[in-house]
Amino acid sequence: MRKLLSIALTFLIVIAVAALMLDPLIRQMLYPAPPIPVPSPPPPPLEEVTLELPAGERVTAWAAAYSDPASPAVVFFHGNGENLETMRLSGLFEQMAALGVHVLAVDYPGYGSSSGEPSEASLTAAGQAGFEWLGRRHPDSRKFVLGWSLGAAVATRIAADNAESVDGLVLLSAWSDLPSLAAIHYPSWLVGLGLKDKYDSVAAARGVRAPILMAHGAIDQIIPIGQGRQLADALGEKCRFVEVPGAGHNDLLARQVVWRELATFLRDQDSGS
Repeated sequence: MRKLLSIALTFLIVIAVAALMLDPLIRQMLYPAPPIPVPSPPPPPLEEVTLELPAGERVTAWAAAYSDPASPAVVFFHGNGENLETMRLSGLFEQMAALGVHVLAVDYPGYGSSSGEPSEASLTAAGQAGFEWLGRRHPDSRKFVLGWSLGAAVATRIAADNAESVDGLVLLSAWSDLPSLAAIHYPSWLVGLGLKDKYDSVAAARGVRAPILMAHGAIDQIIPIGQGRQLADALGEKCRFVEVPGAGHNDLLARQVVWRELATFLRDQDSGS
């Protein structure tokens, strides 16, 4: 009996040590913040915004206002391998300006010049702070939450937590929940042992009341389209799901059909149709 207890204790110690060793590896895989510096201040017409989080972190965001004060206001959450500067270099802010909207793009804790460490809790806090700032800055505008990839999970949570204030939700390359996505790419034992953040968008979907636009690449190998369809099913009839033929994951935002759908969605929701 004593020998069995010793073996069991040794096994538990091995598991605990393995979990500790896996944690930084998994965090790096989930949050690969790019080494591209984020300039302060950003180039005009972008404005630097500092968001104060409850835990004391200071998160950087960039804002751009459209000429019409009553234009729709959009808070944008990027993917896990981006930051504010890589988004600027990709032309994202020009594309948002072409839509005629106010925009606030939020960097995550541990990304760019933002303090803290990335986690599901800290990203959710940053997202909430960004949405609240958007409401204060543009009180007369309809409010939209937009997220891509990891950012889509953040956006879904923010839309659920602010159901009475969000006028529309846009999800690009969204997953259903992180563990089920991770299990597609990695052994289930590794997922179960080391993955702490869940980002369960299907569960969060129950709290979303606003109309939703989803777009997903038909040949996405990173977040397969079945993941997006599962979330769309959970969101129900208020969700329009757009499959983009020939698009993968990283090239989805390069497809003009996505921006046309987004322009139509913003116009329709802003007009109350």
